[in-house]
Amino acid sequence: MINSRALIITGFVFLFFLLLLAKLFSIQILKNEYYTLIAERQQNKPKIIKAERGIIKDRNGEVLSFTRDNVSFFVDTRMMNESKIDTISKVFSKTLGKPVSYYKRIIRNGKRNVCIAKKVPMSKAFELKKLIVDGYFYEEDFTRVYPYGNLAAHIIGYVNRELKGIEGIEKVYDEILTGKDGMYLFERDVLGKVISVDEKHSVPPAPGNNVVLTINKTYQKILQEELAAGVKKYNGNSGVGIIMDPNSGAILALANIPDFDPANYNLFTASERRNRALTDTYEPGSTIKPFILSMLFNEKLAEENEPIDVEGGKIIFHKTRITDTHPHDILTVREVLEQSSNVAMAKLSTRISDELFYRYLRNFGFGNPTHIEISGEAEGYLKKPKNFSKLSKAFMSFGYEFSVTPLQMITAFSALVNGGILYKPYVVEKITDANGEILSSADPKRIRRVIDKEVSDKIKKMMVGVVENGTATAAQLDYVHAGGKTGTSQKLVEGRYVKGKYNSSFIGYLPADNPQIVCLILIDSPEIARYGGLVAAPVFKNVAQRLIEYDLNLAPVRKKIVRKKKLIEELIAEDINAKENNYDKFFNPTNEKKMLPEKPVKQNVQKGVMPDLRNMNLRDAIVILNELSVKYKISGSGKVVSQSIEPGVKLTAGTICTVKCQLNINKKVLNLN
Repeated sequence: MINSRALIITGFVFLFFLLLLAKLFSIQILKNEYYTLIAERQQNKPKIIKAERGIIKDRNGEVLSFTRDNVSFFVDTRMMNESKIDTISKVFSKTLGKPVSYYKRIIRNGKRNVCIAKKVPMSKAFELKKLIVDGYFYEEDFTRVYPYGNLAAHIIGYVNRELKGIEGIEKVYDEILTGKDGMYLFERDVLGKVISVDEKHSVPPAPGNNVVLTINKTYQKILQEELAAGVKKYNGNSGVGIIMDPNSGAILALANIPDFDPANYNLFTASERRNRALTDTYEPGSTIKPFILSMLFNEKLAEENEPIDVEGGKIIFHKTRITDTHPHDILTVREVLEQSSNVAMAKLSTRISDELFYRYLRNFGFGNPTHIEISGEAEGYLKKPKNFSKLSKAFMSFGYEFSVTPLQMITAFSALVNGGILYKPYVVEKITDANGEILSSADPKRIRRVIDKEVSDKIKKMMVGVVENGTATAAQLDYVHAGGKTGTSQKLVEGRYVKGKYNSSFIGYLPADNPQIVCLILIDSPEIARYGGLVAAPVFKNVAQRLIEYDLNLAPVRKKIVRKKKLIEELIAEDINAKENNYDKFFNPTNEKKMLPEKPVKQNVQKGVMPDLRNMNLRDAIVILNELSVKYKISGSGKVVSQSIEPGVKLTAGTICTVKCQLNINKKVLNLN
């Protein structure tokens, strides 16, 4: 009996050893590679080290966005006991200042891995890293920091919790800003403690590259503060401001009100985060008038001192009433711009063909996106000539029937005052690596010449008159002359113009003789006042005055400008002299109808046959020639007295007709009283 029991026990022991031997054979021989890999993973556990995201700076090296190297700390509650909990809680309480009970409660109530302190600054994390307790560990937990809060938020954009760019430069340059994560291979003991680091197989993280913007931080601060003050003062819905270098296209500042804090972007609405300078379009109103005059000057269809009859500021144009804010009888073209006459602009617009009118606006960049680096840009709307009505050019000449973005407007305006060159706007100056070495840099990109330099110089001088004598006197500066143009346009909402809702704008430049900056101010729906000269121009002045105080290059000579209003006699003398010396101009005064019998415009015009233009107003003659697709050259102004192609002659393609005109001016018309 005893022997049988011994045999059974011996058999079980032998069987156990056989099974153990088989298991060891499987581990050591059959599955050697598998278990070796498991052992290596346990002993040589790799740890991913996050790469630091690159920095965004302004043009002067001021840091606008950077990554703070924070650390988050954890405990594995399955490895905790009262002694460990007490030790950890006391160290954290001493370092971070919260009660010991706070940390004990977190650990005791937690399950598995519990975060006991999130995003601890490196200055304090350094002490906490020294603590060695089984089940206690930490991870790098970077935080994107925007040190100046909402400054340039619509340009910089923001990132999500994973530090991935969502909007603005953070999004567009996400790949460049994002570094390459590293990996450290740690050798651990059976308890999981780090014994050593395998330097041979470890790869250090590579930080992201840095993006340097064209933005000037101080310019940006001034623009945002004054724009916000303007929106508040005039009780507007929103505001947009842009400052650009007209000689390169570099954006020096861009602001939207309301704005947001990129570090807490989720607390703001989509409307507040929207970059209206790029996404929102508006009808530009009278700010378009210098563009129309520039095309007329460039085609030699108008001159600065020629007189225009504005008929008391009211006309019926193709059965539609067009009016001016202030009534005038006779204005020179220069005064047309200064006084912002819609009537005169409507008349002047008839001198240029539909195709040429459209081509100039297109060449200024309207109807096309600028392709700036920031995403979400709208292209605006520019009607094609085939869709023009009889009123289109007239209405477009004072800023209706097409829409632009603020960025398009300031880009085009820069071409108007820089000598006639359209530049591509840009906001990124260069890309550098973490050590400051330049990897790439942006050079001004010239797109095309739009107008001649002489025309640009003329328009530039005329817009100084707008500030000194016209609708923008509220933009006058103390130490430097500025030029610019006001604009007021009724808002189009769901296809209808809304009464009492206006876009009030001003776009100006300084110094007047050599523009270094162009600044656009747009206030949406101000309830206090409505005209651009009363709302936007004062905001421009406040911005410009502060810029001059900050940047000595804008006004190196600080001599206060003494202004005096011209005597009425001086204005009359100046006007009469200009007109007497410039008879060879377009001039359609009301009284002239009594001097010459006017041939009716609506005559039987036979296609392909030259009509009789003699004794017509030049404006009506041009309309007929355009309808017949006849190229023409104009000599003089007023009534047509002769034409190079006789009436009744068959027209051939490419034929050019020279039309000679003459004025019969009665000096009584020049009475400005």
